[in-house]
Order: sequence, then structure tokens, then C-alpha cells
Amino acid sequence: MSSWLKILLLALIALVLPWDGIRYARQMESALRASERHTLSSVARTLAASLQGRTELLYRYPGPLIPGRYDLTPVLLRAPLYVDGYPEDWPRERRGWRYYGKAPYRFGILTGVQGRMLYVLLRAKDPRLVFDAPLAKPLRPSAIGERIWVGYADSSGVQHAEFFALTGPGPIVARRIVTGEYGRKRALVDPRIAGALQPRSGGFDVEFSMPLSLTDGRFGVLIDNRDYRGAAPVSYGTLRTSDLRTRGRLILASPALPAYLTRFVRPGLRLVVSTPDGATLAEADELTVPQVPAPEPGILARLYRRLVGPHGVRLTHVQAPIHGLGRATVIATLRVTQWSNQGARLRNHTLERMLNLTLATSLVAFLAAIGLAMQLTMKVLRGRRRRPASEQPPRHRGAL
Repeated sequence: MSSWLKILLLALIALVLPWDGIRYARQMESALRASERHTLSSVARTLAASLQGRTELLYRYPGPLIPGRYDLTPVLLRAPLYVDGYPEDWPRERRGWRYYGKAPYRFGILTGVQGRMLYVLLRAKDPRLVFDAPLAKPLRPSAIGERIWVGYADSSGVQHAEFFALTGPGPIVARRIVTGEYGRKRALVDPRIAGALQPRSGGFDVEFSMPLSLTDGRFGVLIDNRDYRGAAPVSYGTLRTSDLRTRGRLILASPALPAYLTRFVRPGLRLVVSTPDGATLAEADELTVPQVPAPEPGILARLYRRLVGPHGVRLTHVQAPIHGLGRATVIATLRVTQWSNQGARLRNHTLERMLNLTLATSLVAFLAAIGLAMQLTMKVLRGRRRRPASEQPPRHRGAL
């Protein structure tokens, strides 16, 4: 084998080794991520199987799993809300909104649950908001302006309807109508249902709260819109206009479901159970940002991560269906989220050792190629200097 061919082979080795090492490191990273995802999928399927057919553990109230036209699915609130009539404290949840009525009278309703309280936000479109007459009795027909009715059924199945009398911006309190002696009706204040009203351009916002213990799951809201005080109302909402009975219900998680999920959660993991249509029922969240080890000091460690790909701190999502007893229907969905940086320190250490060895081998091959090239060049130069005089090329002499 000629010397120049040896130099060429050594140069190719110096180029191929780093490329092959980086390719192998990328394949190893992909295999580890696939293994983590497979393990997470097994966890999701196992936990979903433990909830199979356990509707009483999943849902607070019995009933159809798919929401109907008048059913409401409250969002999960992180903390109690300050009921002031402003929507800024509410999460930006488009899925939880439901809309009722027709233009120009229409309202959207968003419900939320935190602890034992139900929170309700109404955003109504109303070109002209009519308040009750000042200092008038709430049941005097000629003084009545617009009304907001809240209907619910208690644990005994008895239907109740209470109303908010809109007297102006600020706090409002619910009232229930009772019949006393001689058929006389009175409006009694119910402090358990309290809220606030805030007018806005083209309509108004109403926010109120009530204990979940008041209802057996049946719940609804209706607005009586009037063009002037004492006028016949235009009613729209989720209560029957004839008798103010509820037509919808609340779809809520069982109180035992969050505690059940907490038993299986661990740091860096989030478990979420949702309805078949995707609304969140309950969650156990310990998905705090993990403490990822900083890269080793020096340029090489940072260069390795840049060549191999992004660092191993990313979210992995898997989900598994929760079936009914016969496995014919899906009663809920379990979603598992985890930081995919498990074993990041070991991966980084292994990657650095492998690429250090590859770089050292490539450097030796490169230096050997340079040494052979220099050796061959010196040999050629020495051969030219030792050439005999008879072999030297003739010199041209000028004419005498």
C-alpha cells in the first residue's frame, strides 16, 4: 500500500468517526425517548383499567355522560374567586362556555368549581339594561326591571327558583318567593347565593356563587329581559319559562376522584381525567419544572448537546380511554403528562464519554495522517538533494 493511500485512509477515519458517533448518539436518544413513552403508556393503561366501570367514582351525579343542550360542565378553579362581577379572575376556557338566546338578547354562561362552591359567570348582550325602580319592593309589578333566575333541585328532588333583582351596579343577592298567610307573597333574601353586577358596553356581566350542597345536580339560569319597568318579559336560558323548572344539570367529578388520583401521582407527573367530549373532571398535578443538571463546564459539553439535538427536557403526553363495565362505551379519558428527562444525568454522562473517545480517536488518526504526510514530504525532498550531478538538468550558458 502506498504512503499516499495510507494518508487518505487515515483522513477518512478522522472524518467518519465523529459523524458515526453523533449518529449513534442520536439513535440512542430516540430509543430512550421511545422507551419512556412506552413506559408512560403502560402506566396510563393500568390506571385507566383501575377506573373501568366505576362511574360512581368518576361522576358526582348520575346521568348521561355526553352533555345535553342545557347541561353545564364546570371548569376546575385553582383558588376561590373574588365575586365582584368582573371576569378577569376566570381562566381563559372556551370549552366551558355555553350560549343561549337569540340576537339581540343572548347570554353566555361559564361555570366553575373550587372546593364545595359553584361559581357562575354570565355575559349578557342587552342593548338596554333596565333596573328596578329605586327603593321599590321587589315584587311590585310596575317597578320590576330585568331579572336573573337561578333554578336548582335539592337532594330530595324538590325544585327551587330564586331571582336576582337588578337595582344597579355592585353586589346583588338572591331572593326566594314564599307564600305566607292569606296567600300573601314575600321575597326573602337568601344569603347563600350572592353575586355582583357590572354593566359594560352592549350588555352586562353577572357573577355569583352558591354551595354545591344546595343541588342534586340539576341546575339552570334564566334571564327575564324587559324593555321598560313592568313590561312583559322576554325569557331565555336553561329553565322552563312556564314554571322555572330545571332542564339541565351539572357534570362534575366525584369528590373522591381527586384523592384517588393523588395516590398515583409523583413529582414530574400530571394525571387528568376528562369527560368523553374532553372537559376536565379532575386532576392531580405535580408537574413542577424539574431540576435538570447543568451541562458540564467547557465548550465540548455544550457542543455535544447542540450536535446531538435538544436537551432532554420536554413534555410527553399519553392518554388512555376509561371504559364502562362492558367495554362497549368510553365513560371518561385519562391523560398522563410527564417531563421526559428521566435519567438525563446518566444520558449526558454517557454521551460525553462516548463522544470524548470518538474525538480522541479521530484526533489520533488526524495526527497520524499529518505525520505520514510530513514523513513522505521530507523523503521526497531528501531524494531530490542527493541526486547525482550527471542526473542534474543541464544549465544553459550564454554564447562566448
